[in-house]
Amino acid sequence: MIQRRPQPPALGLVDVIYVTPWVIGALVLHDVANTLTLAFIPLFVASWWQDWQSARAATSYFSGELVGFDALTAGNYIALADGWSRPVPDGAWLSTPTLISWTGVFAIYISWNLAVIRKADPPTRRAFLRFTIAELPLLAIGCTLVALQLGFDDEPGWVHPAGVGTLALAHAALLVFWRLMSQKEQ
Repeated sequence: MIQRRPQPPALGLVDVIYVTPWVIGALVLHDVANTLTLAFIPLFVASWWQDWQSARAATSYFSGELVGFDALTAGNYIALADGWSRPVPDGAWLSTPTLISWTGVFAIYISWNLAVIRKADPPTRRAFLRFTIAELPLLAIGCTLVALQLGFDDEPGWVHPAGVGTLALAHAALLVFWRLMSQKEQ
């Protein structure tokens, strides 16, 4: 007999939770504060989409145990979309609320990973641990950028572009690796 992988559930609570930021993001898209923020929106949308797909898959295995993380993730993406319309400080690439929410994405990823690790089989545990280790420096970079943006007027001019660029490239790489890992399991 051929074993089948559990299929994601039909549209349900997880979908309602994850559609909400999409609707709010679409409503504020016309108010994006600067052109550079527009350049990052595809990355944020890809992240949101992957999180939604992961949440749907996890629901098949965890039967709603992670719904709190889903609500937290959706709320963070709503805050991220709201941050797009906020003013960008001089010398910065993104608004402070955008940076805070983007950093929140990594904090939520790490928390979600640790919640899944507790009940996962050994190979899954190792994979999630690797992702957590990769996400920790991104959380640190995001926290540093937020702290600098909130507290220092004389930060070196290269810090913000280098930090934001690193976050963007590493976030994109995480999404690609997550997608490859997910396809390999199917």
